[in-house]
Amino acid sequence: MTKMNSFIPLSLVLSLGCLIGQAQAGSLFRWVDNSGTVHYGDSVPPSYSQTGHAELNALGMTVKSVPAAKTTEQAAEDDWIKDLEEKRQKFKDRQQQEDRELLTTFADVKQLDESHQNRLKMLQDSRKQMEVLRDKLKLELADLQAALAKSKGVEQKRVQGFIDTKQKSMSDYEMAIQQSLAEEKLAVLAFQKQRSRFIELLDKQKARESGEAS
Repeated sequence: MTKMNSFIPLSLVLSLGCLIGQAQAGSLFRWVDNSGTVHYGDSVPPSYSQTGHAELNALGMTVKSVPAAKTTEQAAEDDWIKDLEEKRQKFKDRQQQEDRELLTTFADVKQLDESHQNRLKMLQDSRKQMEVLRDKLKLELADLQAALAKSKGVEQKRVQGFIDTKQKSMSDYEMAIQQSLAEEKLAVLAFQKQRSRFIELLDKQKARESGEAS
């Protein structure tokens, strides 16, 4: 019977012994260099501290993995994704709040329509009142222009002062009227969107109630 001798290189035994001793001390790390070679040691060299490494236990098993530091581009992409998710969540939260307000404020579509018509009428009445005042200013300006043509000296300067004031007021009214018109258009667009959403919510609510009843 032939007897075979097993042989383990002394260098390997010593390396394993050192690694086990370091692991038992809780300070064994594994990292890979730029050429792909795996290294073990009680600390990670500063030049590889940002490339990722693993911390091992006494059995040589990974207990903690430290990923490689992100590049500037990766960090910027992560920030963009995070910001996008936050915006989506805010939109979702705002939509849910608006949905709750719709369902608790209005009993049906008819009530919503009436509310919109009342608001629109209020905006239109306010605009019409400004248009009346603007037209009145136009008449007053016409009279002042006629008076200016006949006046002289101090009186002419006084009339010109009145004209400047009236023109400023009329300009303010014109701007307010245009803003009111824009607000009316926005109110109509917002109402159309709100009405469609309200009908959708009522349909979902009705379907849910029907499902629970059955």
